[in-house]
Amino acid sequence: MSRKTALKVKIVSNELNRKVAEILKEDGEPSSGIQMRILNFIHRKNCKSAAVYQKDVEQEFDIRRSTVSGILQRLEKRGMIERQSCKEDNRLKAIFLTAAGEQKVRENIDKLESFDARLINDIPTEELDVFFHVLEKLSENSKNIKIDKGGN
Repeated sequence: MSRKTALKVKIVSNELNRKVAEILKEDGEPSSGIQMRILNFIHRKNCKSAAVYQKDVEQEFDIRRSTVSGILQRLEKRGMIERQSCKEDNRLKAIFLTAAGEQKVRENIDKLESFDARLINDIPTEELDVFFHVLEKLSENSKNIKIDKGGN
């Protein structure tokens, strides 16, 4: 029996990504899911008193410098972030959330926590434990699979 596990995981991932984008959609200028994830990343780092630089965002999300640059410019234009030159190296600009950015992160956290609660509604804890265990195993297995040049 072919279960097509990877395909099913991909389909569910797409469904969840679309739903999250719908939840995070706002009136006025729309925010993309990646913009919101970047705001959340900056928030987490700033809470730990860690400076965040563009290269950190590039590495965290595995996206190109030009893409990150454009996203950060849009977030800055919308007043969600600000960039400040570093004392040690004026070429580097640390990224911080503004008050509006912090407020947006709090709103998004509330929305996503509510979504998560609705998503797992009526699923027993024991089943969720098994689900997360299986997800971890799938992730481990995926990382350990070696693919040759022929795609096998």
